[in-house]
Amino acid sequence: MWKDYFKFVKLKPGRVVTSLFGTIDFSRDDIAIETIQALYESDFPYLEITEKGKKELYGIAENQSKPKKKKREQTRST
Repeated sequence: MWKDYFKFVKLKPGRVVTSLFGTIDFSRDDIAIETIQALYESDFPYLEITEKGKKELYGIAENQSKPKKKKREQTRST
């Protein structure tokens, strides 16, 4: 159940159109965890990860932050 790993926030759970997967009904319990995880990793604004999600999906202990995406270093030519 995806709700053990992520919380739906800022909106009432229901149908939301996503750019990755089209319309998803977030009031359902049977959404694939891979779908929810992909949305979360694409910075979908209505999902927050739970402590259980941090630990089991990313191996992050409590009180550590979400793994950040690495930004490419910009080099200046002189």
